[in-house]
Amino acid sequence: MKFFDRIHGCLAGLALGDALGNPSEFMNPDQIRSEFGWIEHFVPAPIWHPHHILTPGQITDDTGQVLAVAHAYNEDGSLTADSVASHLILWADQAGDALPVILGPSTRQALEKLRGGASPQETGKNGTTNGAAYRAIVVGLVNYNQTEKLLSQVVETCLPTHGTSVAISGAAAVGYAVSAAVKSENLIEEIIVAACCGATKGRNFGKWYWGTPLEKRIELACSLIEKSSSAGQALEDLYNYVGVDMLVAESVATAIGLVKLADGNPMKAVRYGANIGGDTDTIAAIAGAVCGAYSGINAFDADMIKQLEMVNHFNLEQEAARIESIIQNRKA
Repeated sequence: MKFFDRIHGCLAGLALGDALGNPSEFMNPDQIRSEFGWIEHFVPAPIWHPHHILTPGQITDDTGQVLAVAHAYNEDGSLTADSVASHLILWADQAGDALPVILGPSTRQALEKLRGGASPQETGKNGTTNGAAYRAIVVGLVNYNQTEKLLSQVVETCLPTHGTSVAISGAAAVGYAVSAAVKSENLIEEIIVAACCGATKGRNFGKWYWGTPLEKRIELACSLIEKSSSAGQALEDLYNYVGVDMLVAESVATAIGLVKLADGNPMKAVRYGANIGGDTDTIAAIAGAVCGAYSGINAFDADMIKQLEMVNHFNLEQEAARIESIIQNRKA
């Protein structure tokens, strides 16, 4: 498999999981079953749901912010909190009517401060949710074989909106998982070990904030999956015991658990994420991105990717090509 196919697959998994999960976000499993049965393809959110204004297949802030960070990179692979902040503002300005219903609380507050002229080094000091975790996806791609730079750039990516130890721990876990998944020699267990390593290292940065150690929740998620009798039982156990809230130790841990449950299959991962309940779009996006990096673009339903790109007016192959170019032109 070409390395480019893994980059392309990572972005496809991110966007597909985001779009599949957006109609079921905030729902519990019973509500999802009642409204949709089992989400396999793009569906509209119910009329009472805040996402009912979105078109089936439309992405939310997860994919939008990842692409914003990708565009914040210079061609030589350099990245700063200031550049991330300016591209997040640009993305928000272009998000239109959807912005109020897709933007998370920490990012919303930070963007207001940034617009007021506050420093990107300071605006994220109260951000403790998972809103920066998915942004680390692109950082993991660009720095897949440069661990120290990966960690420092994860921090830069988080600072404008989520500059706390707990949020950076979540982002580093995702960045490390992607960087491991994109390497052809790694197995699923090695991806999970990398996520736990990132969670531990990331907690040493940012404003200290208490939170359940993410690596322990990832271990719990994997243990529950190993003991479960079926995929359905595993999803129920993850929902009940690990959690699906915007808290890093819940949604990020569950997303990494879904990578194991899906055994690296991105189509399974995004569907598990869309149907598990809670912060479904973020859980499915992270799990889909990691599995997409592991399995590559050919593991996806090509018709769904085509529909995804048509609805959102983007070209993921072109986005992947730019990321590959940055990797090739990076400074040592």
